[in-house]
Amino acid sequence: MKQTEYSSSRIYEKRLIRMPSSTIDKPMKKTANSSEDIDVYQTVRDMAISFHFKPGERINEGKLATLLGVSRTPLREAMQKLVSDKLLRWERNKGFFCHMLDEKEVFDLYEFRKIIEQQATHLAAERASDEELQALKASAIEYSQLGEDTPKEVLLDFDQKLHQQLVMLSGNQELAEALKKINQRIYFIRWVNLTDRPTGNESEHIHIIEALIARDAQKAMAIMGNHVEKRKEQISNYIREGYGHIYTGNTPNIVK
Repeated sequence: MKQTEYSSSRIYEKRLIRMPSSTIDKPMKKTANSSEDIDVYQTVRDMAISFHFKPGERINEGKLATLLGVSRTPLREAMQKLVSDKLLRWERNKGFFCHMLDEKEVFDLYEFRKIIEQQATHLAAERASDEELQALKASAIEYSQLGEDTPKEVLLDFDQKLHQQLVMLSGNQELAEALKKINQRIYFIRWVNLTDRPTGNESEHIHIIEALIARDAQKAMAIMGNHVEKRKEQISNYIREGYGHIYTGNTPNIVK
C-alpha cells in the first residue's frame, strides 16, 4: 500500500488561521525546548482522528518526525499510545497505519455511547446539585445561540464538552473517561454529521437538562437515547460522505 506523503502545508492549511506563506512548506523549527513546546501525542492524535492520514495507509515515521521537529523516540512513544487508544494500528515488520473508517466499529461505538450517556443521565438525576444542572442548562442555551456561520469544529467541540459535563455530573469518573475515548474515535463521523447542522439538536440538549432539573430520570434517559439513536441510524451515509471529504482534502481544522 502506498505510503502517505506529508507536508507542512498539509498541517498549516488545516488551521483556522492560515500561517504566512513564508512559513508554509517548511518543517517546524526544532529548538532546545521543542520537546516541551510540542505535544507530540496530541498533534498526531488530532491528525489521526481528523484523517490527515488516509484510512489504512502506512505512516512514514521519518518524514513525520522531521515535519514535527522531534526525534523518532517521542514520536514512536506517542504512536504506540495511539495504538492503545485504537486510533492507529501497528503491524510487525511493517510499522504504524492509520485506522480504518469501519461501519461496524462506528456502529458499535454509537451503541456503547448510548449506554454510557443514558446511564450517566440516570445517575446525574440522582446526584447532581440544582446549581450544577442550572449551570449545564446555561451552557446548553449558549450552544443553541451559536450562529449558522459557526465553524463545525467549534460546534462539535462545544457539543462534546456539553455531553462530557453531563456525564461528569453522574459522579462516575469511569463513565466520563469511557465517553472521552469514544468521542475521540467517532470525532470524524460526528464532524461529517455537522455538514448539515442537525435540526432540533440544541433543543434536545435543553429538554434533557430540564428533565434532570425536574428529577425525572426516565424522561431524561428517553430523550438522551433518542438523541444518540438518530445519529446512529445515519452511520452508513456519514461514512460514505466521510470518504468523500478525506479524498478531497476537506477534513477537520483541529491540528495545531
